[in-house]
Amino acid sequence: MLHPLKLTLLSLCVLGAMVHAQVPSSAPAEKSLPPTRLLLDAKQQAALGVQVAPVQASGKGQVLVSATVVTPPGKAFTVSAPYAGQISRLMVGVGDAVKSGAPLAQFTSPMLGDARRLLNEASIDYKTASAAAQRDQAMLDEGIIPAVRLQLSRAKQEAALSLLKSREAELAVSGLRFDGASGGYATGVMNAPLSGVVLEAFAAVGQRVEAGAVLFKLADTSQLQLELQLSNDKAAQLQAGDEVSIATRDAKAKILAVSRAVDASQSARARAVVTQRGNLQVGEFVAVTVHAKSKPLTAGQSQWLVPSRAITQWRGKPWLFVVHPQGFDAQAVNVISATDDVSLVEAAWPAGTQVATTGIASLRALLQKDE
Repeated sequence: MLHPLKLTLLSLCVLGAMVHAQVPSSAPAEKSLPPTRLLLDAKQQAALGVQVAPVQASGKGQVLVSATVVTPPGKAFTVSAPYAGQISRLMVGVGDAVKSGAPLAQFTSPMLGDARRLLNEASIDYKTASAAAQRDQAMLDEGIIPAVRLQLSRAKQEAALSLLKSREAELAVSGLRFDGASGGYATGVMNAPLSGVVLEAFAAVGQRVEAGAVLFKLADTSQLQLELQLSNDKAAQLQAGDEVSIATRDAKAKILAVSRAVDASQSARARAVVTQRGNLQVGEFVAVTVHAKSKPLTAGQSQWLVPSRAITQWRGKPWLFVVHPQGFDAQAVNVISATDDVSLVEAAWPAGTQVATTGIASLRALLQKDE
């Protein structure tokens, strides 16, 4: 029994022989055929798994780029563990809408109890120092003690006040709030810092975490933006105000700014504000089309949108298999820009042109059989 791989290679060889048999070298009419034409009937195309689709005419100055859906600056927030401890109770889940100040979870930590103890001690010390300063003031007014005694009392009062404010600031920065139902002296309630949606929740009830561990990610998703990743060539073509369309999500946007600096991967960045939300979701990676005003069409050429999977590399150039009544013409094209899904190519084609979108490897094998 033949191996499946051998059967596949044998079928390609048979089809190649059939294609070659349809173009005998002695026929004078075939001398006019381009050397990159493949003669295939419908049955042969079906055997190779070839499917075709029409190309779409592109408007003036379209640039294809990839983008990430993000929230505007300052509209996203991370809630972290202020101390080493554990989540004792969860009050929200992923996707929940919360208002500013709403409880997210109860957090328990021995260090939190110690911080509250130190705050109480600092408060008691300040009250004691304040009472001593008032008493010394009264005694000074009666001439019982010297002024230096009051100065010492005032200095102790100021030191106690500074310590008290430091302890209060420590607990305020932790973001925890305390009430009678918090569940214990070492337990506090984490509250939402802004109104929005819970994007991620990283901890489970009872899980121990280190100080600084991220527990929640929240974002105000009422307004979205796009963060575009660009090559240097594409960045030079864009400017603020260019329109952006995301056909797969029925959404639109407008370029806000284009960065002329590049990151470690030699990619530039651009930001766009979403004007028509469509079906966009925060964090997703999408292919977008930028309608660049500053990029004119090349004279005598047209721009077309084709599936990226339809393009193959041959002889160091990108090629497409264009539908012909007798089969396919392999044509080299100029790829202007591309994403994983769609490519913008430049070619002189009439309206209604179709290209092969599947079976590309088989067509290329037939194209290369005589090399």
